[in-house]
Amino acid sequence: MGIGPGSLEKNDPITGLNLVAWFFEQTQKNPDFFPLLKSTITFFNVMNFKAINQRFSYQGGNEYLCEFRDELLRLFKGEKVLRAGADHLVVISLNLTVDEIGDRIKILKEIMGNSPKGLRNQIKAGIYIVDGSTHKPVIMMDRASLACREVHGIYNKAYEVYDSELAKRHEQKQYVLEHFEEAFEKEYFKVYYQPVVRALTGKICGYEALARWIAPDRGMISPLIFIDVLEKVHLIHKLDAYIIEHACKDLRDDVDSGFAYQPISVNLSRLDFELSDIKKIIDDAVTKYNIPKEYLVLEVTESAFAADLSSLGKVIREFREEGYQVWLDDFGSGFSSFNNLQSYDFDFLKIDMNFLRSFDKTPKTKVILASIVDLAKKLGIHTLVEGVETQEQYEFMKKIGCELIQGYYFSKPLPVEEFHNRRAELCSFDTNESPEERLYYDEIGRINFLDNTPLREKQMDIASDIPIAIVEREDRHYRTIYANDAFLREVHSFGAKDIQDVLKLLWKQNTIEEVQKYYEHLLYTEEHRVTIEYNMMMNNYKINTIVRFLSRMGNKAVYAFMTRNLTLHENL
Repeated sequence: MGIGPGSLEKNDPITGLNLVAWFFEQTQKNPDFFPLLKSTITFFNVMNFKAINQRFSYQGGNEYLCEFRDELLRLFKGEKVLRAGADHLVVISLNLTVDEIGDRIKILKEIMGNSPKGLRNQIKAGIYIVDGSTHKPVIMMDRASLACREVHGIYNKAYEVYDSELAKRHEQKQYVLEHFEEAFEKEYFKVYYQPVVRALTGKICGYEALARWIAPDRGMISPLIFIDVLEKVHLIHKLDAYIIEHACKDLRDDVDSGFAYQPISVNLSRLDFELSDIKKIIDDAVTKYNIPKEYLVLEVTESAFAADLSSLGKVIREFREEGYQVWLDDFGSGFSSFNNLQSYDFDFLKIDMNFLRSFDKTPKTKVILASIVDLAKKLGIHTLVEGVETQEQYEFMKKIGCELIQGYYFSKPLPVEEFHNRRAELCSFDTNESPEERLYYDEIGRINFLDNTPLREKQMDIASDIPIAIVEREDRHYRTIYANDAFLREVHSFGAKDIQDVLKLLWKQNTIEEVQKYYEHLLYTEEHRVTIEYNMMMNNYKINTIVRFLSRMGNKAVYAFMTRNLTLHENL
């Protein structure tokens, strides 16, 4: 329905809502049409709306939009609800605070996610508080839309508010888009190096090459900004090739200088494999500067494996077969971590620094870190943790057997010039690990301090030398639910086949009082929820048993038993 020659359509034919373009046209024509300068604009986006259209047809998609409209009208009663096109709806509020809008967004997200046509879709929103300035309405809308885009891909965040910090980030991203070609040509990109140290010795044993952009007109631009932009415009492979070239050149300079030098690791992303022949780029740089392949370490970010590239595994195998080390970077950052360990071979597992951010606040963090180190060592993979900032973090990672440490506790990333100025400190043989020491400590690093059999050769098995059995008691009748091989070896050593044989020996070789005492032990563990330990004689062997009550169901009770033949072990 038009409003005159040359005018915009007033209403959206699908939702019946006023269209944003028409609404803003009216505010431009007549300042009294709507008090826009006193409002808050909330821009909504339905993520993956295309999937709804594909699953339920365009008609189903239209029905979903109408459901969305109805919920907005209900939750934002009295405010202006508009259609901005595609899967975008807009609310212009005069009466709500940002917190009140945020509460409604969270309710809306839950409701629409549970819609029959929702496909658990994520509702995202951006909020712009109009500050009274005379910006054009389209600029106001762009700012709300920009805030919305900030939370795309962030699962646990429903909305963002446009503020000066977001505006600054946006301006920086625009600067990156407009100046990155110049930065490559004039070498405004610099390589900084962060030392990696051996946990057992504190000696430097490697470096990570990190990209920094030093713009002459604004100083250092955050890597979080320019890397994100270059990934989105598919130019990150050009930056990575640049870093690889300079890392090899700097390593050659280190070798020729006569000072100590170490392996340098460079980061490879998914797009390096998709958009370039990354292996040729690396091989060419290594050949050009005559670098031993084991001195250029390749860190493949865990996100690279999220794209299911069929060629990725092949290239990784080729790298390792030819003498390069390949590390799995950012382990635990949220992708298919364990699938990657199952599908690919790595020399090092680099634990994501985000684990350490909750180190002091979440007790589970230490358990998770220890489990990761334990798992890696069982698979024959060395470990490194990044982001270490405190003595406590360092000591803990050292205690659980993590071999290499990286983080501000030892050093921030430094430019090459800093190393030249501090060569006596950073490049001396006293503070750097030698190649012989590297091999020496790598072998030591294979010992798993968290394993109950740390000295046993790893055979890719899951055996335990702790003899344990789970036994169920129903009145005075017992049955073994589970017994590992170590437990069975122990009971066989004193002439029993299973727990039933043990009980027969108990009744046969002990007095009624002793048997009754054994039964009371079981009752005591349940009543007091404690673990108890006692010794008994069987076939002239001294047997030690540790018992813990686990659970009860009616007249059934279940216990964990650890049993050892002390006489046999004393004679070994």
